Amino acid sequence: MRALITILTVSILSATAWADLDSLRSEANIAAAAGEPEVAANKLRQILELSPDDGATHYQIATLLMDNDGDMHEAVQHFVRARELEFQPLGVAYRLSRLYARTGRSNAALEQLEIMARGGFGLLNLIEGQTDYDSITANPRFVAALETIRGARFPCAVDERHRAFDFWIGEWTVKQSGQVAGSSSVQPILGHCTIFEQWESASGTLGKSFNYYDPGQDHWRQIWISDSGSFIEFTGEARDGGIFYTAQTIDPADGSVTHHKFEFTVIGENGVRQYWETSTDGGETWQSIWDGRYEPRTDSE
Repeated sequence: MRALITILTVSILSATAWADLDSLRSEANIAAAAGEPEVAANKLRQILELSPDDGATHYQIATLLMDNDGDMHEAVQHFVRARELEFQPLGVAYRLSRLYARTGRSNAALEQLEIMARGGFGLLNLIEGQTDYDSITANPRFVAALETIRGARFPCAVDERHRAFDFWIGEWTVKQSGQVAGSSSVQPILGHCTIFEQWESASGTLGKSFNYYDPGQDHWRQIWISDSGSFIEFTGEARDGGIFYTAQTIDPADGSVTHHKFEFTVIGENGVRQYWETSTDGGETWQSIWDGRYEPRTDSE
């Protein structure tokens, strides 16, 4: 009977403690929202008296102190404890890197940034322009860590496989047989994961293509769509300094199949050739349907 009473008493105390924790969290949040950081911090400290291994509360009180010019030494202690409790280790490293840099502990700040870089931290917008780092932005270790973080945020931009079509990027006048056939703007978008073309023919028709490297299939793709209703999807590869696409289309009117070869190669110092052939006999014979030359557009065009 005594054991049963003990269990019931512990259960009641536990329930009471949880109610106290919820009440204290609510009061802390209300105080923080009302611009009373010290009141909020005291409520959070009371939570830690009841639940000392609460990583989220350690992180919350440290952030509150850091953001409101509180005790920086106490903030560091709470951040370190949050990390020991495995609560948001990269968030802790980010906060500590700023706090250390702000208080002149450059090496400690750089160590935290390197932890972030190794851990795959990719929130580049939280690093660039952050004034806490002003004293260390010129340090080679900061530059190296920032580039690694940039690569985590924009992996296509640092992966050479995604850069194989960069030679097509530019503002172009497009000619065929020496005559102007149209103009094209080709730019990287989506963190350099896509090479985006905007085409306008001399007669005013419009088209767009989306070109991207597919690492899962280890090949390039192009999706072309025009305002005249034509669309086609190519698959290809980067080799010999160019991009070589192929495709197969079916005429909905009669079911006939057309095979396509579509090639992009560098010509001269800064030009691009776009060459398109088709076959309607299964690849036995090929007919050239387009031989466009991309020349850099001048300011007068």
